Amino acid sequence: MLAKRYSVNTPSWILLASMVVLSALSAFLRTFHSVPAPTFLYIVQPITALALGILAWYLSYGIKDRVRGRGDKAFLVGSVLAVWFVLYFLSGLITTYVHNSLFAGAKSILINVWAFGVVALAIEYSRHRLMLIVGRRNIVWFGVIVALVLAAQQVNFSLLATTHGTVDIIKLAFSDMVPAVAASFLLTYLAIVGSLPAQLVYHMGLVACLILPPILPKYDWYLQGISLVLLAFSVFMALYRTRRDRADTAAPPPRRSRPQLALDMMSVLSLLFLALFMTGFFTYKPAAIASNSMKPVFSRGSIVIVQKIHSPLDVKVGDIVQYTRQDKKITHRVIAIDAAADGSGKRVFTTKGDNNPTDDPLVAASQINGIVRSQIPFIGYPTVWLTGLSPK
Repeated sequence: MLAKRYSVNTPSWILLASMVVLSALSAFLRTFHSVPAPTFLYIVQPITALALGILAWYLSYGIKDRVRGRGDKAFLVGSVLAVWFVLYFLSGLITTYVHNSLFAGAKSILINVWAFGVVALAIEYSRHRLMLIVGRRNIVWFGVIVALVLAAQQVNFSLLATTHGTVDIIKLAFSDMVPAVAASFLLTYLAIVGSLPAQLVYHMGLVACLILPPILPKYDWYLQGISLVLLAFSVFMALYRTRRDRADTAAPPPRRSRPQLALDMMSVLSLLFLALFMTGFFTYKPAAIASNSMKPVFSRGSIVIVQKIHSPLDVKVGDIVQYTRQDKKITHRVIAIDAAADGSGKRVFTTKGDNNPTDDPLVAASQINGIVRSQIPFIGYPTVWLTGLSPK
């Protein structure tokens, strides 16, 4: 009786097995470099994804998608994605911008649409058709397997060979694996409750956000991974809230409330992110500059973004660092690095404000809070003024 309850039809197993083969082939070719990277990216991957899509069409031929409100759900997903992209792009005002290596004119756009867009289309079509033919009884546990298999297809396992220790493994997990798993679970959820249009809006919209702009915010591995996970979570929560509202009321919510719902979700997450950012929860933390000792690089009233360091070896001559001396935070440039005079082998740093005539007293490695990565002028004046008014 239990076996009958959890039995899955043959076409579902065939299509799932094909997805496993696709993921295994992708992992093998990336890890062992059996073909050149451009060949894999622009030829092998699109062709194998299209073959999977054709197989999905054949195995599910005649089965219709009866999910209601497909357009509304796709609209909601697009609204959240649009708000996320605006916040993501504006964050470059803090982290600075870098050239998008995937952007090199109209020709490169067409090539990248083929390499990434076609793969996204074929994969999501196959995921959607598989969720249709598997049946509602087995859709949860089978969907978990599908999400994990297709997440593996997106992970670059060749990076495992470059890891050396726990820190590198954590970096790889947050920059590549965790975002891939989060996106795959979301897309499988969309295949169940939102249908194909919502999947395509999310997956292909995200591809467009990352390959079409000529410049992108300068994110490190941590911020990039967190931003993608937050996006997946925001889309899920927006859809979940919509479905709950529909279950509580006989009439569906009006269309005009959908963008507002997306804005509400992203606003809450943005405020949470801002609060954590301001308190130094993340790798980066803002700090106000109270003097002109670093003019003309930055001056009194600027806000600098300080990146925490994992080791004193991260600091190089020429870096602008923030360090603490007698409960006072100082932001100056490193002009020399030496070994401590006590023979301990620890590093000591000579720092100096670019606008100061003399060097600072030696700075121990334990005093350094982080390295300045970017700055925004003027907006730190309220903090500087309040600090000046506070009792000493």
